[in-house]
Amino acid sequence: QFLEVHVVVMIPIRLSTTFKIVELIRVYIIGGDGTQKGAYEIFKEIRRRGLKVAVAGIPKTIDNDIAVIDKSFGFDTAVEEAQRAIDAAHVEASSAENGIGLVKLMGRYSGFIAMYATLASRDVDCCLIPESPFYLEGEGGLFEYIERRLKENNHMVIVVAEGAGQDLIAKSIPVADQLDASGNKLLLDVGLWLTHKIKGSLQEQKDGDDH
Repeated sequence: QFLEVHVVVMIPIRLSTTFKIVELIRVYIIGGDGTQKGAYEIFKEIRRRGLKVAVAGIPKTIDNDIAVIDKSFGFDTAVEEAQRAIDAAHVEASSAENGIGLVKLMGRYSGFIAMYATLASRDVDCCLIPESPFYLEGEGGLFEYIERRLKENNHMVIVVAEGAGQDLIAKSIPVADQLDASGNKLLLDVGLWLTHKIKGSLQEQKDGDDH
């Protein structure tokens, strides 16, 4: 028997009854972080009730952030779709003087999608990922690089994983930690934050040049 569960919501009191009716001996639960947490809860309930049912969790996350496997389901598709967004951002950026295309991609704690999409594209000038901290101002900062790149090419494309720069955002926008339905910390919007910061930096440069 094979049972594929993408979203697991089971009431513990019905668990043993459910398994006895369909006579399951193995349950394969396919999904991401939240689904695997649900699989663990099912496993604990099965063990508590002494049922002879095996539970196997099969990773399925487009983030590809699982250490024991090379590639998870959906990752290649996510990278392909990310490239479409990058292509569109490049067209928009290159159509305006000093245009900047900013593409925010999935990647809470890992930047695999952002990095692979960047490597597959010829149009990305800067890729920001959670694994590599960055800073905005000063020598070697993001603002300095943006200024130099715009002078060289008149436009640029920045790709950022959603989990990048969270420490910087938290310093400038103090907010209480909040959790989503799966118990993960809600991320602050690095895309909107970077857009605001970059616009402010470019405006300061323009004002300085005018004087």
